[in-house]
Amino acid sequence: MSGQISSVPREPGTEQSTIVASDGVDPDIENKPGATWKANEEHVLPHNNLPLVFCSLMLTLFLSALDQTIVATALPTITAELGGGKNYSWVGSAYLLASAALVPLYGKISDLVGRKAVLYPAILLFLIGSALCGAAQNMTWLIIARAIQGMGGGGIVQMVNIVIGDIVPLSERGKFGGYVGSLWGIASVVGPLVGGAFTDRVTWRWCFFVNLPTGGIAAVLLFFFLHLNPTKHEKTFRQHVAEFDWVGLSLIIAGIVSLLIGFNQSEISWNTPSTIALLVVGGVVIILAAIWENFTERSPIIPPRLFKTRTTAILLITSFLHAYAFFQSAFYLPVYFQVLGASATRAGILMLPSSLSSSFTSGVVGFIIVYLGDYRQVIWFSWTVMAIGYGLTIMLDDRSSLALQIVYPFIAGLGFGGLFHPPLIGMQAAMPIKDMATSTATFGLMRQLGATVGLAVGQTIWSTDLRKRIAALPGLTLDTSSTNLVDSIRQLHLIEPASVRQQVLHAYTKSISLIWLVDTPIICVSLVLVLFVKKYTLKRKIVRAPKKGEEDTPGIPIDEDEKDAAIAEIEYEPRPGTGDLDVEKGEVQSGPSDTKKVLNDGMS
Repeated sequence: MSGQISSVPREPGTEQSTIVASDGVDPDIENKPGATWKANEEHVLPHNNLPLVFCSLMLTLFLSALDQTIVATALPTITAELGGGKNYSWVGSAYLLASAALVPLYGKISDLVGRKAVLYPAILLFLIGSALCGAAQNMTWLIIARAIQGMGGGGIVQMVNIVIGDIVPLSERGKFGGYVGSLWGIASVVGPLVGGAFTDRVTWRWCFFVNLPTGGIAAVLLFFFLHLNPTKHEKTFRQHVAEFDWVGLSLIIAGIVSLLIGFNQSEISWNTPSTIALLVVGGVVIILAAIWENFTERSPIIPPRLFKTRTTAILLITSFLHAYAFFQSAFYLPVYFQVLGASATRAGILMLPSSLSSSFTSGVVGFIIVYLGDYRQVIWFSWTVMAIGYGLTIMLDDRSSLALQIVYPFIAGLGFGGLFHPPLIGMQAAMPIKDMATSTATFGLMRQLGATVGLAVGQTIWSTDLRKRIAALPGLTLDTSSTNLVDSIRQLHLIEPASVRQQVLHAYTKSISLIWLVDTPIICVSLVLVLFVKKYTLKRKIVRAPKKGEEDTPGIPIDEDEKDAAIAEIEYEPRPGTGDLDVEKGEVQSGPSDTKKVLNDGMS
């Protein structure tokens, strides 16, 4: 194909101009996944002091990441002081439940009102929740405050990922995603250590108060230094309200909340009427939501094409399963160490091998993606190593040597560390730029759901199996209620005689290892699924916006495949016969535009 890239006129109401080849589409390119519509997209990058802005975003994200790990080592002490041990998992699940329930809203709303209008309130809500958690006087108070924290924390995680998508080119996003993944790994290192140190040396309340000064600094930096493309208000507020999918949003939230509360109820019993009712109602409502989203004429909260496209569907499902297994490890591995007599601080130290290996892998895989221009290899490798690591972890019990307690979680960490961000890169590569926010939010929703279900199911597996094992011990009188099974961890070393104590420790540790036994086949299924993920190019045409105050200077378009090519000016002219095309089939929509600078694509 020869000639220069010319523009198709832009239709009023569209966010980007559309670029097409003047002589049509090369058949070889057309056969590649998403190649047609990718060749006709351009990504406008706002000018930012990227190191400063990215560090500010990371500091903000670190708060939310830290909060999901810092509490784990403090939970036994918190439940001992506040009571309510039967609600042990709710301290984690309330945060994740509130976050998951609102995740579908974040991406959609940010497309309408702008990213900052969602990010800043999310930070504020998180800080308010942190203050309330630190001041909690009973378990109910703490759980409610954790839910408030979750609403803000969930918004932080989703909006940081969306903002990174706005200010970083897709081809470089893997590298920045590596930093994000490393941050989660660092949080998993620092969280248990800081949580244990605060709990043992000061008070567990500082696990929450520590968010306040760091959160304030991050918010100030972002307020003054983050620049984004202006939100285009081409419709009135009333039109947005009329087109918003309120029914879909209500069904999704109702289904998510019912399912997740049902899973948490199941830690007491799967056979209670309330548990069964919540799970059945939640499942039915989610099915209705899926049907509604597929057929509604309003703007859907979750674009149905995310689940109709094989690659994005697989990535969403496996991200759910990754979060399911990872958060069980993050919460119940410290419990395992404390059962064996470790203090909260020592439990955090023993978590270091897993956390450090996870952080290392998270950082490295981002650079590998940028180098290869492909996200699939690191996903395949990570799932393989994760399956091996979790399979080995099954063997951990009260008789395991310290070396095995370190090595097995270390291997597991090498695996799950490489799966925090690469699937999101694949999601964004497989979807048009206009769907970036909603696809990112849907990815976050699946992770939040996986984490919440994982914590609830993990608690159910552990407590149910442990009650059976304790009841089977001859001559032992021990309260086997859910409350006592959690609250008694720190008193297990007082059980006499030593032979009975060893039997109890064995029961506790084998019940925890049952969690890894359930996880391992799930991880293996995920490994098989990701083998069918397709490769989508990470290249986009980008336009770098001028600095603030220089808006009269036109942006410079850059073809990432031809960065060193000479810039040619091309006048945008309407092309006859370019009517509305089908985006789902890889086509793009056309309409009236103006003149811009673009690059010759060098194709011939």
